[in-house]
Amino acid sequence: MKFYPLLLLLLLLSACARPPVPLWTDVPAPEALIEQLSSRSGKFNSLDAAASVAVTTEGRHVSSQQFIMAEFPDRVRVDALTGFGQLIMQLATDGDLLTVFLNTTSPPRFYRGKATMENFSRFVRLPLPPELLVAVILYDPPVFDYQQAQVRSKGTDLELHLSDGLFSQTFYFDGQFQLIGSEYMQDQEVLFSVEYSRFSTVDHFPRRIELRMPPEDAVLAMRINDLVLNTDIPAARFILQVPDGIDPEPIP
Repeated sequence: MKFYPLLLLLLLLSACARPPVPLWTDVPAPEALIEQLSSRSGKFNSLDAAASVAVTTEGRHVSSQQFIMAEFPDRVRVDALTGFGQLIMQLATDGDLLTVFLNTTSPPRFYRGKATMENFSRFVRLPLPPELLVAVILYDPPVFDYQQAQVRSKGTDLELHLSDGLFSQTFYFDGQFQLIGSEYMQDQEVLFSVEYSRFSTVDHFPRRIELRMPPEDAVLAMRINDLVLNTDIPAARFILQVPDGIDPEPIP
């Protein structure tokens, strides 16, 4: 019965916990947050991860367990499995060539073609080029050209707005100046946004990434379970070999 006082103490401490005190007292100038983006850009250049991934497009929901490799600027490999461990798809691009093995038909099919946005989107179910997906996955959302910059506060969080008149981008920071999301708009319409959460206290890399593309009614949610950052990945891992007995086909 001695553990009850300890349990009560832990509950009281948890109830009294407070969020971290913000590092800022006055709203910083835009240059300060732009420097934050610049200083952290390229901090993570590759990853090798296991993740639970769910993609929703036009009301259709598909989830899978995936082994993901990504390397700047545009190298991606995805091995997708069902919840029972059966291989569904392998996809790899070195930025130039796209190779895809589909194990959802009998017999399986192997496709090979240019790593264009159209070809890439056909298999990842999101209309975006490989280099954009790599940037988002590596916690380095792009900063496009802009003419105006403004900072706003929202509670303890900060919003950095960059605009060129027609196109605008917003970067969201918490009170510790940690980037927690970004949003891109054109003519007041959100083209896509990304939200980062569940940060590791060790490497400060998010363990949950959610990408939204409202015009396409598409959402990608990724929960990272195992992760190795800034690892050397052999170039051959980003090109699939044609399995024996299967004739390669051009991407339709």
